[in-house]
Amino acid sequence: MVGKFNALDKMGRSAWLGLMALFLGVSAQAGYSSPGLKVTLQEQELIFHVEGQADLGTVFILGGGPGFTSWNLEPIQKQVADQGYQAVVMDMQGIGENVRPFQKPILETWAAQIEAVRQALNAQPVTLIGHSWGALMAMLYIERHPQQVDKLILLNPVDPEKKAMAHLTTEIHQRNLDQQNPQWDNEQAWGNEIGDSQAQLERITLRQIQQVLPTYFYDYSQGVAYANQFSSRDFNIDLNVSAWKEYDRHPLNYELFEKWRKPVYFMECRQDHLMPYNLQAMQAQIDFRRVDLLESCGHFPWVEKPHAFKALIKAYLNGPIH
Repeated sequence: MVGKFNALDKMGRSAWLGLMALFLGVSAQAGYSSPGLKVTLQEQELIFHVEGQADLGTVFILGGGPGFTSWNLEPIQKQVADQGYQAVVMDMQGIGENVRPFQKPILETWAAQIEAVRQALNAQPVTLIGHSWGALMAMLYIERHPQQVDKLILLNPVDPEKKAMAHLTTEIHQRNLDQQNPQWDNEQAWGNEIGDSQAQLERITLRQIQQVLPTYFYDYSQGVAYANQFSSRDFNIDLNVSAWKEYDRHPLNYELFEKWRKPVYFMECRQDHLMPYNLQAMQAQIDFRRVDLLESCGHFPWVEKPHAFKALIKAYLNGPIH
């Protein structure tokens, strides 16, 4: 049920975490800088954040994981708002500000959350920007609400068949070896099991963030500095595992795009772990309106290539919707 909104006055081996600490559309300790609004979904109040005015429309920016908070998407939100759009970011249910017990099925609940916020804002067909896992979340929403989206912008996306993920752990491992990080190659770093201890869970979670996230940067030292912003509170391991299992039971089909027939834009960095596998897989199935590849950056183009990123986002937003 959608309500009115108002201003806000064990699993097993940690090797899984190399897969799950994937796309790190993670949240940092700093949190959101804008005030929160509330919407009611399934009798729970959920928080979302809005910047800008809806003069040119509404844009939802969906982040990575699954299982990470999304405050680090605020630079994208600000750029979108500066272009005359109403820009929305939020933590999905079970994460960060919305850490309340999540409902199952998880992905259905998350799609319903996006729709609840859209209705609360009385937004007409919206634009979706999906980063990493957020690209799959955007597609899952379109699958359920195709008439409510007029444009899709994919940033460093996971492809629906997850072909890019087949190479992921190997590339993360090799990058850490290249940077001479001995802890990453320590058998104990991969062999620990997650027990019932909250302290142990937090320690393993933080270690994975600090050792995996830097490998997603072209400039490894910049990645280390970026990772130091984050805490174990920024990632929900159980939610990550459960969401991926749900997705694997009912993966997206490319027929979605044949039926939808709206513009899809693709932006990537050549040095991203997901490249070129995600582009090859998706370009064979989707007629992209435009494909742009940035040089000398990894998984976070708005951090590593802010000027080029801003120009492309502007071009995508101003492009046709038919």
